[in-house]
Amino acid sequence: MINQYREAYKKLNSSYRKDELIYPLTNRGFFSEINNLALAVLYCIENKICLKIYSKNWVGGRWNEYFNPLFTEYNGIVPLPADLFVKRRKDSFYIFYHKYLMNRKMIQGEIWNQMSSKPFFEKHFDYPELGIKGGIFEAKKQILNLILDYNKKTAQEVFSINNIDLDFVKTSCGIHVRRGDKIRGKSKEADLFEIESYVNKILEVNSDIKKITICTDDYGVIKDFKEKYPEFSYLSLCEPNRIGYFQKEYNKIESEVKKRAEVINVLKDANLLINSKMFVGTYSSNIARFVALMRDDKNCYSLDIDWTPS
Repeated sequence: MINQYREAYKKLNSSYRKDELIYPLTNRGFFSEINNLALAVLYCIENKICLKIYSKNWVGGRWNEYFNPLFTEYNGIVPLPADLFVKRRKDSFYIFYHKYLMNRKMIQGEIWNQMSSKPFFEKHFDYPELGIKGGIFEAKKQILNLILDYNKKTAQEVFSINNIDLDFVKTSCGIHVRRGDKIRGKSKEADLFEIESYVNKILEVNSDIKKITICTDDYGVIKDFKEKYPEFSYLSLCEPNRIGYFQKEYNKIESEVKKRAEVINVLKDANLLINSKMFVGTYSSNIARFVALMRDDKNCYSLDIDWTPS
């Protein structure tokens, strides 16, 4: 059925001939890009705008290197600015070219504000041909189901976990622990939560849980859990040399192989969290908000804020 919805989306999107939006994927965090793209897709459907993507400057490479084609890729000679939020002097040229010469919509300004607004989040969406019916949570989840269609290579890499490990995950609490630039430095986005906060929440919700699947960017987190709480069994895909994820350092990687490996690792972690018995994270994180969507918010617990659409 999902393939029928994808084909219906392609047909519907291409039928919007009056207005066109080129959506540039940028060099921000992977799930930040995915979550914002899902909102843009939904906004364009609601407003009958044909959406095309521009992934030349995307954090992970090109879109079709990971997913089966769904969007038309813009390959024009004048790329849109990679930074959606910081206005630069040369942006005026891009805006003039796309908005006034080519009659395209721009993600900056009006559209970005509208698709991130309370009135949009409070809408009821009803597109039966796409399997969409409900509020922003239900609609965004279905949009993600439509757009995240792994190609064969990506699927093999993401789901490469043996049956024994999968059995462990399904009977464990999956936790996502942010470290790196997300909780320190100039780009700090959230507060640091000590490992005790995660264990306390697990015991509060289900004291019978004895297994924990840890998804983190810092191996020191795993060492701390094992030292302080040896009564639990643990599983993690985090390698011993990881000391936290820093976006600026990742953006400097020139090797396409290494860049892809980083993206696949993030997708693997998300898959583990989606399939765990319960999930504890922080909804200030794009990964955690994505996981909550994919789990229908079932047995999901946030240590900081409530779930938000953006």
